[in-house]
Amino acid sequence: MQTSRAKGVDSARRVLQILLSFSESSPEVTVESISTQFGISVPSAYRYISLLRELYLIEETGRGAYSLTPQMFRLASVAESSIDIGNLGMPVVNRLVGETHETVLILRRIGDSAVCVASSQPDKQATISFLQGHLMPLHRGAGSKVLLAATQIEEQRKYLAHLEERLGPDWGEELKSELSAIRKQHFAISSAEVDEGIYAVAAPIVVEGRTVAALSIAGLEFRLSEERRGELLQKVREGAREISDMMSIPQVVA
Repeated sequence: MQTSRAKGVDSARRVLQILLSFSESSPEVTVESISTQFGISVPSAYRYISLLRELYLIEETGRGAYSLTPQMFRLASVAESSIDIGNLGMPVVNRLVGETHETVLILRRIGDSAVCVASSQPDKQATISFLQGHLMPLHRGAGSKVLLAATQIEEQRKYLAHLEERLGPDWGEELKSELSAIRKQHFAISSAEVDEGIYAVAAPIVVEGRTVAALSIAGLEFRLSEERRGELLQKVREGAREISDMMSIPQVVA
């Protein structure tokens, strides 16, 4: 159902449209580009930009352009936490269980842990530890590593530094290399990292360029041929993209 347009708020609507015009492909705007994009005068565009700067939602980059401030990351985090990804993605989870006959999970990050927010298992599946509501470390398991790989670099360094104090620098360097590969290839694979004999694949659920969760498929390793493992990886990547599309915010029409 389409929402009717509110009356008497044209200026407020324009300010919000300008804010929503920022994207991963267009992280900066100028007064001139806003004027052209929205068909308004340069002085009007400047007034809207000035208001957004006053509220510390955007800042000048020093090159006559403007970008979003860290304040927007806080708002994005609040929005992400309010979305029930488990409930939204459950149809995809159930379908993948039917197609693969393996356990399927959706994981989110809470602090320095990954939590399972949705899961489904076939009747014959062996018991695994990572079930709904359980917290697990971010550095073990395919789904957890997808979440850790998506963490901002500085925050990731702090997490890894804490681990290296207990596990040693060599282990830390190996994990850093693995996380770098996960960021580039957009999937993770693990073998017996959480439960003995369990093989898992995972892919990020991405909204507006941000990884908000991970979709994972896990099964008994001895039953999975190389061909079967490739099929599971394809399934988890397709499922993650499907959930990402379901969560995408429609573009606001000027």
